[in-house]
Amino acid sequence: MLEGVNLKEKYKIFSSPIDEVEHRTAHHADHALLNVFETNREAFKFDLQFDNPTVVSMIQGKKVMHLKSKDPFDFSPGQTIIMPSSEMMYIDFPEADISNPTQCLALEISEGFVQETLIWLNELFPKTEGDLWSWSKESFLLLNNPSVQQNLNRLIRVMVDNNFGKQLRACNTTKELIVSLMQTQARYFLLENIDKLSTRNRLAHVIKYIRNNIHKSLSVEELAGQACLSRAQFFRAFQRELGESPVHFINRERLQLAKHKLFGGGLSVSQACFDSGFNSLNYFCRVFRQFEGITPVQWKERQVKRVQEKFGVK
Repeated sequence: MLEGVNLKEKYKIFSSPIDEVEHRTAHHADHALLNVFETNREAFKFDLQFDNPTVVSMIQGKKVMHLKSKDPFDFSPGQTIIMPSSEMMYIDFPEADISNPTQCLALEISEGFVQETLIWLNELFPKTEGDLWSWSKESFLLLNNPSVQQNLNRLIRVMVDNNFGKQLRACNTTKELIVSLMQTQARYFLLENIDKLSTRNRLAHVIKYIRNNIHKSLSVEELAGQACLSRAQFFRAFQRELGESPVHFINRERLQLAKHKLFGGGLSVSQACFDSGFNSLNYFCRVFRQFEGITPVQWKERQVKRVQEKFGVK
């Protein structure tokens, strides 16, 4: 998630309030404008619009967003919205108060800089099927994406800093952010439309093949053959469009299945391990800790405790 702003030192970030509700500070670079907002009392139906492509992300608190062609939804820390140019947002602040203000950022990136970055991407890192990288024409919600959040955190530090080299660092970091946004959007679209795309998109076909054969031993060479690509071509394409290696993706899929079997199916750790396609209990536990930060046993105990607390069971 985005790093919270130290409220005791907010004079370094925030200027004087525009009105009694909201503080806003703008941090400029040659290609972008970083707006940081702090809302300190309950408010509804605030309207906001930017002339250029914009990245909106929560720092702390909660909003309710009203966007074109979407039902209202809660917008919380860890979430980011990719906005097209000139789309109106209507925003509610149902929980903001002076002791716990809502904080968010809106990074407006010049249309020309976005297009230059997309041209660079399409020339040097083209998609497998020849589709073009492009900024979303409609608002697009990203949920808790570590790569996007890391780039945003870096960009905040760069944009607020006025030291020598700020413009160059801001330019490079913004380009990295755009790349991570494009990659995340492409991944989401691919995973949400596997069945529809699997007959005409090689990576979609491979993902469907992985899911249909998740219990079997799967090698990169086998998957590259399914994609009709060399091992090197397949690995690069997979990494580029899904943001992770084929092995990492397979482990993620198997782990999701194992977690379902551990908690929903009530299986033991060893049963969940082998039923999910892992062929080594030690490797399964190592992968589980890598993704979740705890052991399978600790994770299962935590899930049971949460359910008991939710329903008041001791």
